[in-house]
This record gives sequence, structure tokens and C-alpha cells, in this order.
Amino acid sequence: MPSRLGLVWGFFSAFFAIASFSSSAHADLDGLWKESPLREQYTVQQWLPGCGPAPVSMTTGGGETITVRTEGDELSFIGGGRVFQTNQCYDPMPTLARDAHSRDPSGKSWQTRCTTPPSDPRHALMQTRVTVTSDSHIEMAETGRYEITLKDGHCVADVSRTRTFDVVSAAPAVTTTAPPVATHVQEPASASCAKPGEPARLEVRPSKKIMRTGESFSFQAIVRDANGCATGTATTWSVVAAPDGKARVTVDDKGSVTAIADAPEGEAQIEVSAAGKTTKVIVDVSSAADYDALLAQSGLNASGASDEASVVTIAGGSLGGQDAKAIGEAQHRKNIFLAIIASLGALLFLVAFVGWRRSRKAAALEREAEARHEARMREAEERQREKVAEHAAAQRAHEESIERATQAAKEMEEEAKTQSVACPACHREYAAGQTYCPSDGSKLVAVSGNEAVLGGPTGGICPACKRGFDANVKVCPDDGEELVPYAMRAASTSISPPRGKICPTCGDRFDGSASFCGKDGTALVLLN
Repeated sequence: MPSRLGLVWGFFSAFFAIASFSSSAHADLDGLWKESPLREQYTVQQWLPGCGPAPVSMTTGGGETITVRTEGDELSFIGGGRVFQTNQCYDPMPTLARDAHSRDPSGKSWQTRCTTPPSDPRHALMQTRVTVTSDSHIEMAETGRYEITLKDGHCVADVSRTRTFDVVSAAPAVTTTAPPVATHVQEPASASCAKPGEPARLEVRPSKKIMRTGESFSFQAIVRDANGCATGTATTWSVVAAPDGKARVTVDDKGSVTAIADAPEGEAQIEVSAAGKTTKVIVDVSSAADYDALLAQSGLNASGASDEASVVTIAGGSLGGQDAKAIGEAQHRKNIFLAIIASLGALLFLVAFVGWRRSRKAAALEREAEARHEARMREAEERQREKVAEHAAAQRAHEESIERATQAAKEMEEEAKTQSVACPACHREYAAGQTYCPSDGSKLVAVSGNEAVLGGPTGGICPACKRGFDANVKVCPDDGEELVPYAMRAASTSISPPRGKICPTCGDRFDGSASFCGKDGTALVLLN
């Protein structure tokens, strides 16, 4: 029992440690980061002219300052002309859709897989991994394949993308405005807002804007009380110095922002302060040529602006609206997560306790089952041994029977070699060693044991084939001719023997009185 309880306790300790770590592992990553150049390495497997120009390896961008934010269990990278999250693929291809996403238990590695719809002739498959290697360095690596289907064939190219992000220290704000002047959005007067209360919240709209170089835009700022009424509190505007030291925008005391005509592309931040609290808005400066592409990737509205406001609670602290919302949602999710973990832990502990109480009975049943199994195994082995012994005895008896039969056959063969043989048709006797009667071709039989046949009348001869048969046969079985008595055949034989004969099968020679080979019974032929 102690080992089981220790295992359960260790499991819960590790589980709560992971939960606590994952909920706070990213809090220190929020802030400004500088991104490296994007390196794209293409390997063209095959390419047809109908697919357009073949992709080439290149390095683009680099040096832009972006904002990293923690949003629940994911990170958001805002700036550099786009918004990228760890649950997305880095390739901005519009038809790419996520079909798998996972996060490492350490909370410092994310992996996402994206594919295009099966009906899309421009098929793509991407695998994106984001890894936090330290508190000041993040790496993004993406690999994938592009396939374009044509009537004439396929175009295939593999790609590998890498980009890194390094934390930068926040630079002090550079104030470029005149003395504070109140800037607010005019609202219709109402009885409830005739006497606004103390400032409670600063709102600046929009929270983000894309601007072309040389373009101007007016942000709207308003300070509200606890009832949502405008207080008329003065606001100040200033541009945060860029980490690369390059100025991109200017702002006046009324929130009118102008993108410098020859400014480099990149992100600029503007601080808006009121009643001692500050929030920020973001301006992405783009060239006219790149504006449409940047707008398509940004997720902003048609005018290139965010629909949300950047909000700071004056009474409660200085946090950007999106940051405060994200932190609040993260804390809420954390509380829910911890509550689920606690409930799951209690349930698992109860299950473990009930299981431990039942383990002794289960162990006894297991021992009984093992004993029954061993008894059955012994019985089966004993039966198997008996079967093997019976089979061996039967095998030995069979081999002994074969040996006796073989020995008897040998003895009969040896005995037959020493016995005389005789023809059952003509009753002539011959020395052992011959098989057929040379006179009539009958198969010889041993004299011993056949006295009744050899002592009776002689057999008959076939007038066609000249073969002899014993007295019991009346018609030749081969030719169908009626046999003639053996005495008539002997009387018709010439007194002077004809010339010698030879067996056409074995080649042995015989005198003229023989008609058949004594070895194989073949009819003899005359010698030339």
C-alpha cells in the first residue's frame, strides 16, 4: 500500500507542478522583440513552364521590432507587417488551414500542421515549430512542400523557413508634443453625464493602424468615469523611440499621426497618457507598393485599422486594453484549469483507494487461478508423456513386424533357389533358377507343394501362340483358341531339332527344341 500511495502522490505532485509552470511560463516573454531576417530555402523537385517562375531561395526582412504577447497557452507576435500566433503556420498562404496543433508539456514548444483543401490545385503542406530556447531567444522553423497539378504533370518544390526573435530593452519615450491639451471624442450631453466623476478609464481608438509613408491619420482618445461618461481629462501623445533608432512617424498634441515620407517600413509605437496612466497604440508603416499585401495579412478592417480600442484602467493600474483582457482571460482559464486538475486528482485518488482495497481479494483470486492453471498443465503434460510412450511402443512393434516379414521373405527366396521347378502344362522338371518353361512358356512352379498338379494329366497348348496351360484351362486367355492336348503337340514336333534360337529380350541363346525364354518367357526367334 505505501508504494501505491507514494506513486499516486508523486503523480499529483508532478501534475500540479506542470500545471503551475504552464500557466506562468510565458509571463516573462511579453514585451518588445527584434526579429531576424526570414530565410527561405527552396528545393525544386520538378517544375513545368505552366506553373510560372520556379521558386528561388532568398533572405528577406530583418531588424523589425515586434511585440510578443501571452494569450492563454499561446504566444502572439505582433509587428513586422503581420500578426503571427503559435497555433498558426508561418506561411501566409490564404487557403492554408490548420489541421493539427500541439504544445509541449514544458510550455516552451508549439507545433502546427496546415494543409490546403483537397480541391485546391495548388496543394501545400506545412509543419511549423516555435521554440522558446531561453527568456531572450525564440526560434521559428517551418518545412513544407508545394505541389501544383497541371494537365501535363506536376510541379513540386520543398521549402524550409527559419526566423529568430531576440528580446530588446524598452527605450525611454521621446516626447514630440506641445504641452498637454485635452483630446476626446464629442458625445451627446445627457443628464447622467452632466457632472462626470473621477477619471476611471482611458480609451484610444483604434489600437492598431496601417499607414502608407507620407499618410496622416487622427487617433481618438477619451477619458471616461466609472459610469462611462467623458471627463474631458487632458491627454498627452508621444512616439516611443524605435530600437533601431529610425524615426517612422510623428504625432501632434491632438493625436494626429503622420508617417514620414521616406521612413523605412516597420512598426512604431505611440504612448497616450492621462491622469498618470499610459496606454499604447501601434502603427505599421508600409510603402504604397506593399500596403495591400500587408493589409491582407493583418486581419484588420478595410481601412487598415483595428476595431478594438487600447484601454487602460486609471483607477486600477496601467495596462493596455488587449494586454489586460488577455491576462484576465489567462487567469480565468488558469483557475478553471486548476479546478479541473483538483477534481481529477480527487477522483483519481478515490479510484486508487478503492482499487487498493480490492487488490488483496484480486491477488487471492489470481493465486487460485495460477494454482488451477498449474494443475491443468501437469495433467496435460502427463497425458502427453503417455501418448508419446504408446506411440513409441507401437512404432517398435511395427518395425519388428517389418523386420520379421523381411527375414521370412529372404528365407523363402533362399529356399526357392535350392528347390527344383516344373512346368504345370508339360510336367517337365528344371533346375532352380529358371522362371518359364522353354517348351511352352508356362510359368514354372516349385515341385515341392505342387505334387497334385504335377502328378495329374498334362495341360493343353494354344495352336495360335503355342503357349501351354495346365489341365484346368480349356481356352487360351490371350487368343481365345481352344487348347489342344499336349501329347498332340509333342507328336507333331519334328524328330530332328531345328537350328538354334535366341531371346529377343535378354539375348540368351537356346537349342532348336525350345520355344520360349526360360528367364522372361519371351517367344524365341530363329538364329540366322
